[in-house]
Amino acid sequence: MLVVLEYLPLALFFIFYLVGDIFIATGVLMVGTVIQLIGLKFMREPITPRHWIICCLVLIFGTVTLFLRDDWFIKIKVTVIYLAIAAFLLGAMWWQKRSPLESILGQEIKLPHFAWVRLTYAWVIFCISLAVVNLYIAETMSLDAWVNFKVFGTLAATIVFTVLCGAYIFKHHTDTDKDTPEIDN
Repeated sequence: MLVVLEYLPLALFFIFYLVGDIFIATGVLMVGTVIQLIGLKFMREPITPRHWIICCLVLIFGTVTLFLRDDWFIKIKVTVIYLAIAAFLLGAMWWQKRSPLESILGQEIKLPHFAWVRLTYAWVIFCISLAVVNLYIAETMSLDAWVNFKVFGTLAATIVFTVLCGAYIFKHHTDTDKDTPEIDN
């Protein structure tokens, strides 16, 4: 159910773009994003800072898009989100002198410090790359091409990159249970 709720705004955006236009789809995306937060709250699931940031950006850029009747603002939102994620990861790492990924996932996944740092930089590069590609597609290609990239391209790229990160984590995972001696009875 959580996966459905996570992708509900994006799916609704795509469907309403196909049956309507970018402005109807933008309005539906805005409503869907708010419904997503309400659904998470209703299901007593944690609403992460990521959810709040994305909701705020969707509402801001969506409102400007609808008010000015200019699809450029909703297209640029994707770039802004990915650049914000990259800036957060870099800023948190430089400020705390520790990978924010390690801070979030370090209790469940045991990796050496260098592996957390590399993963963080890899995510920064990935986010900046997606931001640049989104900007390029938004500026040089048709609206249909951009919608397909936003819905399918970013999702596919994120899945592939996450799988690659999983392989990297598996390669460098350290099992702390092996370090503790077994007690014989």
